[in-house]
Amino acid sequence: MKLAEFLIQGQQLRQQDRTSAIAYFEQCLQNTTTDANSVGEMGTKARVLLDLAVELIATKQPEQLQRAKVLVQQSGDILNQSLETSREQTAYLLYVRAILAMELGDLRDVLPTLQAAYEAYGNNQEGQALTDDAIGHYYIKINDYSSALISFERSLSVRLEANDASAIGKSYAHLGQLYLLSGELNQANSLFQNALDLAIDQSDNFLRLQALKGLGKIALAESQWQNAIALIKDTITLLKEPVDSIEIGYLYCDLAEALLGNRQTEESLICIRINVLPRFRDFQYGRGIAIAKHLRGRIYVHRLLEGLDSLDEDAIETAEDSLLDASIAFEQFGMMYDYAKTLYDLACLYQLCSSSQFQYQYQGKSLRSLELSLSVLDQLGLGNSYLASQVEVLLNQAMRGSF
Repeated sequence: MKLAEFLIQGQQLRQQDRTSAIAYFEQCLQNTTTDANSVGEMGTKARVLLDLAVELIATKQPEQLQRAKVLVQQSGDILNQSLETSREQTAYLLYVRAILAMELGDLRDVLPTLQAAYEAYGNNQEGQALTDDAIGHYYIKINDYSSALISFERSLSVRLEANDASAIGKSYAHLGQLYLLSGELNQANSLFQNALDLAIDQSDNFLRLQALKGLGKIALAESQWQNAIALIKDTITLLKEPVDSIEIGYLYCDLAEALLGNRQTEESLICIRINVLPRFRDFQYGRGIAIAKHLRGRIYVHRLLEGLDSLDEDAIETAEDSLLDASIAFEQFGMMYDYAKTLYDLACLYQLCSSSQFQYQYQGKSLRSLELSLSVLDQLGLGNSYLASQVEVLLNQAMRGSF
């Protein structure tokens, strides 16, 4: 197969669903031969290996990530042996190495690798835009939102000039995610809606998925619970098991959040127990398990608040154990904002004990949790965030002994 033909077909399938794209790349891999003398065929095989690796990385599944490492190594070996490896091939190899390392949580060499990929792309602006997207997500991971904005806007500028509608929508989705994280919900909503319009116009299911996920997150942030429930359920229908299992698990986390906000506490807990934890545990996906345990702990706290559970030592310890497990995992994974949120939620749990016989047992724990949460937020440069203000209010109450 000629490389150009392969790239076109692969791009079309990527716009539909990941399951079809992976099946296509697997078939292409079987159809290529390792002992071919054709430089073109070896170049195509190297690209097939990398494109398949990209899709496997996106699944977030530990076994698939390990396979992706092997594929990237094989591609690198092929390109190293070739006397006619182009700068673009080298650039794409560097790009895939970087996004793999980022997904594995090894950020040490990600930025220099992506910068090397950007330089290697030379005059290939499409490749540079792709790399800028990854650089933007790297900066998001280290909470440098201003640098992320520069990268995403630079990528968008290139795509607007090329008038590539699907790629423009992709940039809108990246920027929407950034503004959502920054709390600028109106701007994020506009970007996700623009991305959705382009997705519908281009019949791009992958872009539609990203846009709907973003709109669902905005509905959650704005406490539009019923709208969020409808959006999340629509989004889930665009995904397929088992390739998208972890992404589906995340969406069910969002659904549980919306159900909790809508005072459907029992349905929220059932969602976590049936639709979230089994998926994450099947793939031993630690980050997801931590997020699910955090949410489950919050649900237990709500059950206490609503009188669904008696405020006794067993119920308190059940909620506390779930939140503590999540906080330990968040700290281990370097998910420090989630760590700070969980510490705050622990303090909210301890607050419930202020009018019970457990008041003095938990008051010290509350102070320590809040002080640590505030310290973590300060280290992240989020000392002026909404969460930090919530922590400060509860901390002042706790220091007065009134919670």
